[in-house]
Amino acid sequence: MFITHKLFNYTSPNRAAISEVFSTFLKALEEGNALALRKSLLPNAKVSLSMYEEFEGVEAIIEGILNKPEKPDITRHYLTNEYVAIKKELGQQSIYLTGLFSDMDNGQMNPFWFGGHYVNTYKLTEEGWKISHLRFDLDWHYGTSPYTNNWKIQNRTLGWSPDTENPQTLSELEAPWRVISQSEENNREEEEVVATFNRYAWAFDQGDISLLNDIFTENATINMVPIGQIKGKKNIISQLKISRSGRPTFHHAVEPHEIEIKNEKAKLKMYRLVPFRPTEDTLENPVYGAVYTCNLRKEDGMWKFEQMNYEEGSLFQLK
Repeated sequence: MFITHKLFNYTSPNRAAISEVFSTFLKALEEGNALALRKSLLPNAKVSLSMYEEFEGVEAIIEGILNKPEKPDITRHYLTNEYVAIKKELGQQSIYLTGLFSDMDNGQMNPFWFGGHYVNTYKLTEEGWKISHLRFDLDWHYGTSPYTNNWKIQNRTLGWSPDTENPQTLSELEAPWRVISQSEENNREEEEVVATFNRYAWAFDQGDISLLNDIFTENATINMVPIGQIKGKKNIISQLKISRSGRPTFHHAVEPHEIEIKNEKAKLKMYRLVPFRPTEDTLENPVYGAVYTCNLRKEDGMWKFEQMNYEEGSLFQLK
C-alpha cells in the first residue's frame, strides 16, 4: 500500500502541478507502474538515486528502478520541506523524503526507515510539467527489508577515501535558490513564510551556509539545543556553520502546524518528524520529537527570522 503524506498545498497552479508530478513519480516507483512513469518523465530524463546507478532515458529508468522482485507489505512516504521555484519553462524543486517500508510478521510490523534529500529539475511541455532530472541522496536508514538488499549505501565518513563517491546533489549548483534566484510566481504569504524556514533547513542540512545570509535580520536571536542563545545575524550564521562542520550528513524533516501573520510580522511553529515504531493504529499519525517556534519580519519584500527557538522533548502525535 502506498500513501504519500503532504500537509501543505500550493496555491500557484504551476507549483502545485510540479508537486503533483513528483507524487505521481513516487507512486509509480512503488507500484512498478511504467505507464505512469512515462507520463512523469521527459523522454531523455535522468534519474540519479544514490542507492542505484544513474539512469538516462525513460526505458533505461524503467529497467533500472522498476519491477523489483521484492515489495514491502506497507510503504509510506512522508514529504516535507518542499520548495519549488519557477522561471519561464524551468522548475526546480527541493523536498525531504522520510520513507517507511514494513513487512507484516504474525501481525507485527518490521519497519525499515530511511530519509534523504531530493532536488529535481522540471521542464514545461505541451503536455504539462515533466521531470528532466531527478536526484536523491540517502542520508540515513535503519532496520532491514528485502526490498533494499540491492541498495548501494554510500560511505558517509568525513574526508576523502578511495571508496568515496560524490553525492548526487551539489547545493551550490542545484539548490532551487541557486538555479532560480527569484521565482516568477508568488505564493500567498503563509507559503512564503514556510519557504523561508525550508531554505534555512536546506542550507543547514546541505552545508550551503551562504544561503542563510538573507534570511536573518541583523539583530536576530536564536535559542536552540545544544548551542544555546545567540544574538546577531553574523554570530548566528557563524555558529550554525561551526555546528554543521564535522558532520557528514544532517537532516530536518519539518512540517508547518501554526502560522499567524499580521501586517508584516509572522509567527510560525514547525514540528520535526522522527521515525517511530509503527502499529496499525498509529501508522497514519506521524510522530514528532521537536518544535521550532519562530518570529519573522518582512524586509524589502522578503521574510526574515527575528527569533527562532528550538526545543526537544517527549515524542508526541497530533490528535
